[in-house]
Parts: sequence; structure tokens; C-alpha cells
Amino acid sequence: MQIYIEYGLNATIKNISSVKTEQCYAPVFFDDPIDIDKIEGYMTYIGSDSQTHASFDQATWEAYERAKEEERARKQAQAMLDKLSYKTVLDSATDDQALEMRPLYPEWQTGIEYTKGTFLQYDSILYRVLQDHKSQADWTPDKAVSLYVNVADPQDPYPPFKKPTGAHDAYSKGDGITFEEKHYRSKIDGNVYSPAEYQDGWELVE
Repeated sequence: MQIYIEYGLNATIKNISSVKTEQCYAPVFFDDPIDIDKIEGYMTYIGSDSQTHASFDQATWEAYERAKEEERARKQAQAMLDKLSYKTVLDSATDDQALEMRPLYPEWQTGIEYTKGTFLQYDSILYRVLQDHKSQADWTPDKAVSLYVNVADPQDPYPPFKKPTGAHDAYSKGDGITFEEKHYRSKIDGNVYSPAEYQDGWELVE
């Protein structure tokens, strides 16, 4: 049966058509019934009648399948690399760089385990996470100043001391406060005491 084909590489077949087209223009006689699902496994050759023929070759088909699987694996690997590279850039950005990339950061959500240093958006404002925590509805970035800082308008590094009510708003190691007109920095995580209540938990900053 004569079919018109588009050649692939090394005398293989890329496409076929029952009529001559701009793409499928070369006439070929198929020696056996055509398995359209395995058309890439057919090889062309010049027969004894000086006409172009095609027959199925199992090795050619297996090589095509291996190449197709390798291409799929390469695309999957590239997609993973792109994803990791994208995440690395976002996670390692400075505050100024993050502000430039603000639309790329995810929106704040409840029930998420956020880690210190993570950037996120809330009401189109970029925030940086100040301490590890699991977000909840009453700790929104615009209100939970011990958990988030507005990157475009950083909070005072030594805000007035506010008595924590629990672990969720306790001071972390390195947090600064102003207490009785002096600046202090917490020496421990989970600090719920004032410098007057637990002096060893705070370092006076001269």
C-alpha cells in the first residue's frame, strides 16, 4: 500500500498521510499493515523494484521509546531545577531585593508552619517572618509585630516592652525592646519576662 510520509532521522518516519501534502510528500510502499501507534518504529529502504518501501523494525521502535523517555526525564529534571532555582532566589533575597520581587511571594495563610526569614504578602504588603511559628487567624502580619515585620516600613528595633501573654507572642533570642528608657536584647527564646522580672534573660544595649 502506498502512503505519503514525512521523513524523520536516519530513514525513519515522522508522519504519514493517505494523500500527498506539503508536509508528507514522499511516496512509500508499506510491506505490512501499518500500526499507526508505532509509526516511529518503521524504517524506509529501496526495494528490488527501485521503489521506497517501509517495514517495522523492533530495535528502531525500542530506541525511539528510550529516547522519548529520556527526553521526558530531562524535561522533568529541568522543571525541578527551575523550581528549586526560583525558590532559592526568593528565599535568599535581601529585603530590598524582596521588595522588587514582591508580587512573586505567596499570600499569608492560616495553619502554615512559617520559618524565620521567610517573605510573604498580606494585603499586598511584603512581610518577613521574625520567628518560627504556625500561623493562625488572630496573628495576622499587620498585628502580630513579634512574628512579622513590614519590609517596606521596618519596625523600631527597640519597641516599647509589651508583656507577652503566652508562647505565641514571647520574645525570641535577639529581639530588642525599650524598657524604662533603656534598650535591651533578649538572650533567650520564649522570653515572657521583663528585664525587671528576669534580668538574666536580657542584655543591656549601651
